[in-house]
Amino acid sequence: MPDKAGRAEPASPGNRFVAFTFAASEMVVEVSPAGQITYASGAFRSRLGTVPETFIGRPLTEMVAPCDQDAMETALVLLQERGRLLPCIVRLANASRSAAVMAGLKLAPDSRESAVCVTFGLPPAPATLVSQATTAHRILVAAQARMPQPGQVPGSTLATQPGHLALLEVTSGDRQALTTVLDEIAPHAITSELAPGRYGVLNPAGEDVSHIVLMLDAALQRRDRHVVMASRQVSLADQGLTTVQATQALRQALAIFAKDGTAGMDKAGFQGGLAGYVDNAMLQATSLRRAIAQQDFSILYQPIVALDTRRLHHYEALLRPQRGMSSRSPQEFVALVEAVGLADELDMAVAGIVCEDADRAGASIAVNISGHSIQNPAFRDGLLALFQNSRAAREGRMLVEMTETAQVDSMNEVAETARRLRELGVKFCIDDFGAGAADIRLLRAAPTDIVKLDGSFVPGIIGGGRERAFVIGMVEIAGAAGAMVVAERVETEAEAEAVAAIGAHFGQGWLFGRPAPLPALPSAHRPARRTGARESWG
Repeated sequence: MPDKAGRAEPASPGNRFVAFTFAASEMVVEVSPAGQITYASGAFRSRLGTVPETFIGRPLTEMVAPCDQDAMETALVLLQERGRLLPCIVRLANASRSAAVMAGLKLAPDSRESAVCVTFGLPPAPATLVSQATTAHRILVAAQARMPQPGQVPGSTLATQPGHLALLEVTSGDRQALTTVLDEIAPHAITSELAPGRYGVLNPAGEDVSHIVLMLDAALQRRDRHVVMASRQVSLADQGLTTVQATQALRQALAIFAKDGTAGMDKAGFQGGLAGYVDNAMLQATSLRRAIAQQDFSILYQPIVALDTRRLHHYEALLRPQRGMSSRSPQEFVALVEAVGLADELDMAVAGIVCEDADRAGASIAVNISGHSIQNPAFRDGLLALFQNSRAAREGRMLVEMTETAQVDSMNEVAETARRLRELGVKFCIDDFGAGAADIRLLRAAPTDIVKLDGSFVPGIIGGGRERAFVIGMVEIAGAAGAMVVAERVETEAEAEAVAAIGAHFGQGWLFGRPAPLPALPSAHRPARRTGARESWG
């Protein structure tokens, strides 16, 4: 309530305990706009093994397990934007990683930023975890933070001791054993399950993880001699790489490990670390540049439909390597191209083909452009010139879908590109929305027409778990920013109904059609679809 001078009074303990009861909670905290705990009360001793006062002045994220801290950061942004946070499940920062229902309320709803009240209570059973879709993103962001940054002073602590990322794989035996033992010996490590039985592990303060690997191997042998673990440690030192090269190599290391384990990493050249992968890619730079120049790839198109009418809204253009590159998946091809610094050339070549196809077919089409290219003023000028000569762009039928948002360093450059595109009538879209709190900040900064909800959220939505409330918040944020929502990976009618119920406007997935040549485009103009081409979600 305001005082006699019209100033807002701080929340009283009585008001805090009113908030304490609104979610039948065990613990309540008041959090400053900067994310620091300013008040704490409740069952901290039984749930976190310490008294509430020890958390005063500490970040709220420290109350939850490292694997859920990215989700917590996103939740705080949602809370400031919406004024409330509907109940969702997080894991607490205790040895058992026990689940709790988290909810929140903004204490000054009319303020741009104010203190918030966050409560934690006992979850129903079974619990659905809010962070299922963000754990891989968290290990990527945490590992990137360990890398030396441009302009860093030589000899600084981070530059000389960037640490290692450990990748652990159960090659035989009980896969669940690794999870159990890892929680016991390294409860504070940042961990992500990248695939069943495959984990990425970082020490929270950047220390070397070698001792964790040794302790884990010994503990697994004591527990069950039939369990066999393979491991690889990836140095996060710069090794002479550019920021883009190091980031792309790291992303590819996680993707290859999730798909093919340690054997796949060795095959891709990661025995020599991130630099080994980039060196291997550099050996292929000439053939990659030739493939781009000769357009040794085809473009397939996947429909995106309005969920209420099931009518086509637009297509997404998806790249497929051909000829000498046909053995590579689209993701591997693009990763190699970005690692050798050819992302701008590939993005421009694909955009040119898509514009031609859109002009001939009379269709509305979204073309994928990497976050790296979007920030490049020279690329922006070339892309704008291309669209100025495109009938489809002039008629408002072209969309630019920004991928790889983790590569965004300059929000201002992204916002400028989005603004200039929209001036031409080209819609601006953000791909894989919801992978982290940075996506919401990007939505604030750049005028956006459409966001694509990360497809990994769909199972949590249809399951009716607490993750559904989290995703509803993301949809509401998009709506408040004036952006419509596409739900990816919709494969069943039940999933289509579920994503429509939370407010998504469009759906994309096998239920509505797989990638294929444009129906209205004569086959002579485009290469035929390769048999057995791997499907991609863009």
